[in-house]
Amino acid sequence: MPGDDYVFVGVAPDDDKWYLRFYLFWDEEGFKLFGRYDVTLPSSLQAEYQNEVVQKLTLAMAETESTAYYKSIIV
Repeated sequence: MPGDDYVFVGVAPDDDKWYLRFYLFWDEEGFKLFGRYDVTLPSSLQAEYQNEVVQKLTLAMAETESTAYYKSIIV
């Protein structure tokens, strides 16, 4: 992240089986970090992700089909 607004860091394995993107930013005072992330998974990993990650998080999450999601974030 070179400091540009809304530039996400993307991480994926060599086989491109999944794709994780995240963006972090400081609050106006520079004391708290905020951010967002999205992860794209094949259907074969969705149940495991739900069980091992989503159910253990204490934050609001939205699930969207990948094509619809990418259409929604294109400015």
